[in-house]
Amino acid sequence: MASSLRKLTIQSAVLFILACAAAVLFSACHSPLPINYEPISPSAGRVVNHANGESVIPLDPQRVVIMGSVIDAVALGVEPVGATLTGIPQRANVNQLSPMMHDKTDDIAVLGHSNQPNLESMVALGPDLILATQKTGSLYRRLAQIAPTVVIDTSKGASEWKTYVLNFAIALGKESEAQALVQQYEQRVTQFRELMGDRLETTLVSVGRFRPDHVRIYQQNSFSGAVLADIGLLRPERQQKNKPFEKISIEDLSSLDGDVLFFMQDNPDNSMLGQVQGHPLWSQLDVVKQQAVYEVSLEVWFLNSGIVSAHMMLNDLFRTLVPNGEQYVITQVGELSLPSELPSELPSAAL
Repeated sequence: MASSLRKLTIQSAVLFILACAAAVLFSACHSPLPINYEPISPSAGRVVNHANGESVIPLDPQRVVIMGSVIDAVALGVEPVGATLTGIPQRANVNQLSPMMHDKTDDIAVLGHSNQPNLESMVALGPDLILATQKTGSLYRRLAQIAPTVVIDTSKGASEWKTYVLNFAIALGKESEAQALVQQYEQRVTQFRELMGDRLETTLVSVGRFRPDHVRIYQQNSFSGAVLADIGLLRPERQQKNKPFEKISIEDLSSLDGDVLFFMQDNPDNSMLGQVQGHPLWSQLDVVKQQAVYEVSLEVWFLNSGIVSAHMMLNDLFRTLVPNGEQYVITQVGELSLPSELPSELPSAAL
């Protein structure tokens, strides 16, 4: 009996300690952040309607924090003071905001990952505008304690990327600049179609991704799928679903086949690509036999869905599908100089 009482006492004490620790942790996570700005009156700023309500933001924000990709902001002439990382922890260069354009982004403070931003560091930056997406919109109340916050509604999926670009630009006061870049994109799409001619209706473009533990094919409702649909390029039958992506097994590699295959890797040092290349079904793919397999940037074709990446995707397509296509490649999108990096064709030995 005494032994049972001692056990109950010990269990009660442990539960009490755990409850106290949880209460302290909850209090620390949810304690109010110091308000870091004076609220702006509607007459002194701009009223912006967004996914989480209405915010009054500065007419010309100077200290912008972005919860996600910063590339479009830089192209629009904005220099963010801080931003959060995106993508999975296993991806290459995971601690860089933009490995491809690090010279333009290395001076921007990294505020942790979008899933778990460092709010204290954000407060220290003294932002006058925070831009978030619905993925980070659950933090809206806490973000709004730090600075005026606008949440971009991205609920319709990556295929609506042009709408998101324009809403993003409106919050930055850069709507006309964004419209000009979208118009330039649409003109280049028309140019690509004309140069492709009849081949536009007969070229099957496949898009895949080799992750550390599985392979994906990308469908219509993805960023790359939307750009390819704008252009009018055909997709393999298995890649015509109205969803972002689909996992496939190695035994189902035929769903990667096409006239050309563009693929991404999260991290070349930890990728399914090597295992796939060693499988007999890989060498049986027509696209492999024709040596029409190209590695493209995960950052461009997936992570940074926006107007800059759309132009860079077009650069990749001009280079690989249009004869003498290099002459149609652009090296500048708005205020952002693009890297000269080409899609890399797999060596013949790997095909």
